[in-house]
Amino acid sequence: MFGLQLSKFLFYPERVMHVLKIIFVTAIINTTSSLSVLHAQNHEMDSLRKQLPFLKDTIRIDYLNAISFQYIRLLKRDSAEYFERLAYAESKKLNYINGIAKSISNQSGVFNFFDNDFIKAESLARKSIEWFEKIPDKRGMENAIDNLWFALFSQSKYDEAYRISATKYQKSKVDNDLDGLHDALDEMEVIHYQEGDYDSSFYYYRQVQQMSIGSKNNVWISNSLLDLAILYRSIGDYQTALNNYRTIFLTDTHETVQARVDGYFEVWTKMEYAELFSLVNQFDSAWHYYHLFDTIKATEKDLRIYLVSTGETYLLQKEYNKALPNFLRGLIMHRKLNDRNEIKRTLLDIAKTYFAMNNDKAALHYAAEGLDLSLQTKSRQFIRDAYQILYSVYDRLHKTDSAYSYYKKYIAFKDIVVTDQTKGRFAAYLYERQINLMNNEKIINQQELRIQQQQLHQAAFQKKILIAGIIGLFFLAGIIMRTIVLKRKNERHLREIAENELRLQKIVSEKEKAELQQQAIELEMQALRSQMNPHFIFNSLNSINRFILQNNKVKASEYLTKFSRLVRMILQNSQAALITLESELESLRLYLEMEALRFNYQFDYKISVSNELDIDVLKVPPLIIQPYAENAIWHGLMHKEEKGQLDIEISEEDNKLLCKITDNGIGRALAGSFASKSATVHKSMGMRITASRIAMMQNTKENKAAITIHDLINSDGSAAGTEVIISMPVLYE
Repeated sequence: MFGLQLSKFLFYPERVMHVLKIIFVTAIINTTSSLSVLHAQNHEMDSLRKQLPFLKDTIRIDYLNAISFQYIRLLKRDSAEYFERLAYAESKKLNYINGIAKSISNQSGVFNFFDNDFIKAESLARKSIEWFEKIPDKRGMENAIDNLWFALFSQSKYDEAYRISATKYQKSKVDNDLDGLHDALDEMEVIHYQEGDYDSSFYYYRQVQQMSIGSKNNVWISNSLLDLAILYRSIGDYQTALNNYRTIFLTDTHETVQARVDGYFEVWTKMEYAELFSLVNQFDSAWHYYHLFDTIKATEKDLRIYLVSTGETYLLQKEYNKALPNFLRGLIMHRKLNDRNEIKRTLLDIAKTYFAMNNDKAALHYAAEGLDLSLQTKSRQFIRDAYQILYSVYDRLHKTDSAYSYYKKYIAFKDIVVTDQTKGRFAAYLYERQINLMNNEKIINQQELRIQQQQLHQAAFQKKILIAGIIGLFFLAGIIMRTIVLKRKNERHLREIAENELRLQKIVSEKEKAELQQQAIELEMQALRSQMNPHFIFNSLNSINRFILQNNKVKASEYLTKFSRLVRMILQNSQAALITLESELESLRLYLEMEALRFNYQFDYKISVSNELDIDVLKVPPLIIQPYAENAIWHGLMHKEEKGQLDIEISEEDNKLLCKITDNGIGRALAGSFASKSATVHKSMGMRITASRIAMMQNTKENKAAITIHDLINSDGSAAGTEVIISMPVLYE
């Protein structure tokens, strides 16, 4: 609605004042340094006019152009045009190119600021720049460029307008021109906003806001609040937008109000404020502020804004017979000025109204025209609205093909706009967070001693909690270890009993012998699993201990959470000879997350499972993959200077379950040279235990399993990593 168009005046007051200042100061300074005191409006005008009779030639022309500019600033069109014509005529007579260029630039300003005739303003601005290009004297050229930017932007020619702003930004940065930097950032922000790129718009807004606060310029600060209100409206946060408007009005001074009047967007501000009330269904408040607008005295360029804004409020209230005349009148005025930003908006408003009035033919006509203009200007939010109207009309006409075609396009652009708004909301969140941090920093500076004392108490309390956590952690580890030791003793005893029974039973059938052998193998497998658990747990505890020693509370807490979950899974899984592949992969992911966090994400990992596998019923031995993943991290990836990659692929081939663990580390040969003998033994324990488990499985007829290790080599013969393939039977029971 209206907020989408107010953006073109979003930065206009300071922009216009800056433009006018450039023309005025340039003309005055280039004439004589003694005139630098002429900044008060009427006093400046009187001073300039009094000196005119004593001036001649080019100096007189510079003064004429400066006076014309000053009348533009005072919004006195007749006087502005009178002195501009004098300057042009005398410049032509003397062939004073700089004077000609400036006078034409002033003409462009008149059409921009008084008529909003952007076609004429663009043409004159280009003509002025052509004159400037003919001579080395570029004084005043910045004003012509600014006039061109505003005319282009108002016609939705965003790409060319953005190039002008980017060039201005770079030049101002080199010249250390803060006004120019502020101006350029404003312009780039409003272009991104108009295109629906709210994330980028917030990015530039933050820079503008920081400059405004740093400069202590009341006009900049007030207008930055207005910028923020419009950005919040664009992401659907109407209440925050209203709060910003209230702050603007409560903190207004004569200077800030006059800046909006001089900048010719005070009407836009008031209409936007009224319309926000209608968006939150407070229509009485909306009409209260609309009725403050004097439609009798309003000029056409102001009246068109009022008509469209009130039309949209009527549309929200479903008073279509009142909305439509306002839209049609406003559209005529927009077309007259070629204000394409307002034209595309109003075309779609009319299409929505006709659709609500069941006039499908008219709705299609205006929606198609609005879509064409929106596509030309790459305005995503308007493109989305146009597609929605078109598919809705065709659907009501039962033209299924056309309706479906436009519906697909609507959905695509709806997703794009939603993404833009989501990015904008995230940018708003970051902005609010930044403001909160700045406010907190200010409070800390004011009450530094008290806050420091509180922080000391808090740090002592956190230290106590951390110590208690460490004690609890080791207590938990002791309980786990005691349970595991008792379990291992029990399993060893059971294994000895089974072996004694096998020796004592000399006369049994072959079938009974096979059953006893299978029991012995299962007992051995249980023992190996019991050895696997403490190895894995101690490695995890070492990881947590590292962050505790570093006093990294956040990561230590995160590790404790993940560790408790992982221990619970290990104890659960160790009770069974086989677990589901889903459970195995869940514990593996949890382990890899802990290791990645511990090593500050020095490596990435990826687990891929074939779509053919049903992981919630497919059975595998517990902790069968983790030791090889651990070995790849510790021996392959941790010695790698750049970021490493660990890939784990699960697939089925010839009724075999293949688990492929691949890393792009330094290779086994180089890893062996880095590790000490004792360290190698410690880190290889998990692999040795797992290899023994694989061997036990290999001895059973129904559970054939194998493991293969390949050294990966680059084309130049250097090590490219290691690949481990575990082959197991596919078991679903």
